Amino acid sequence: MRILVTGANGHLGKRVVSRLTESHEVVAVVRSERALKSLSGIACDKKIIDYTDRDQLTTAALDCDCAVHLVGIIKLTRNNSYTQAHELPCTALAHAVEKAGLKQIVILGIIGSDAESSNGCFASRGIAEDILLKGAVPATILRVPMVLGEGDYASVSLQRKAGKKVIFNFRAASLEQPIYAGDVVNAICALVETPAQEQILELGGPESLTRAELIQRAGSIVGKEPIVISVPVVIGKWIGRAFAKVMSSPPVTEDMIDLLDHDDNIDAIPVAKKLGIELTPLDVMLGRVI
Repeated sequence: MRILVTGANGHLGKRVVSRLTESHEVVAVVRSERALKSLSGIACDKKIIDYTDRDQLTTAALDCDCAVHLVGIIKLTRNNSYTQAHELPCTALAHAVEKAGLKQIVILGIIGSDAESSNGCFASRGIAEDILLKGAVPATILRVPMVLGEGDYASVSLQRKAGKKVIFNFRAASLEQPIYAGDVVNAICALVETPAQEQILELGGPESLTRAELIQRAGSIVGKEPIVISVPVVIGKWIGRAFAKVMSSPPVTEDMIDLLDHDDNIDAIPVAKKLGIELTPLDVMLGRVI
């Protein structure tokens, strides 16, 4: 098959493109020259396109069978709104794949997405999903929680926390269900090769545990026993609100705190079996990324 991949330069994007090129032709779409350079060494057709440009996306999608959409943000900035990052690209993609005659779209989403959510990111993601689900080309949404992969932001952050004696964390009792990046790649590749269906699938790791327990499990990998002190979420929201008033790209936002506070606790086994993949155990995952 020939597969269009948008957002090909992210940590997951590069993994997905590398894996797909083993069996398929890939058109990797990124937004900048800098992003393009991150794909050097991967044998595929690379294109720089604004994700909201319907015409250019349509041209890139010609002769493709399937599209994999990996575009999204969790942090709002003054220069990049949720609408610009989610709804507009999905509107353009829905138009492009219909015009180009694709058979299927696979979209990576996040657990908690809901067009009616009070959280701006969750709501925007939900609206974007609805745009593709209502389009002419069958769309499958794969929602996942925290993804841990070698060298990615979440893993580096967790490693940093695991190495400390004392760590302050917003609502340490919040439930996390991390999934290994390689498992997400396997799931996406399985969906690409599965007959098209309009559906929403939720896939997480094999264990759900509190954020404090996750940090302590990570600490055991590096021989540490971090003490996790829980901080009320409302304080994080105040901090995020204050940053947003004085910074164009704050390190943390109110929506981010709210999003990270979401409890993830799903039965992942049925979807894993449906896709024919085996979930990586938490301690094996942590050993690889920490």
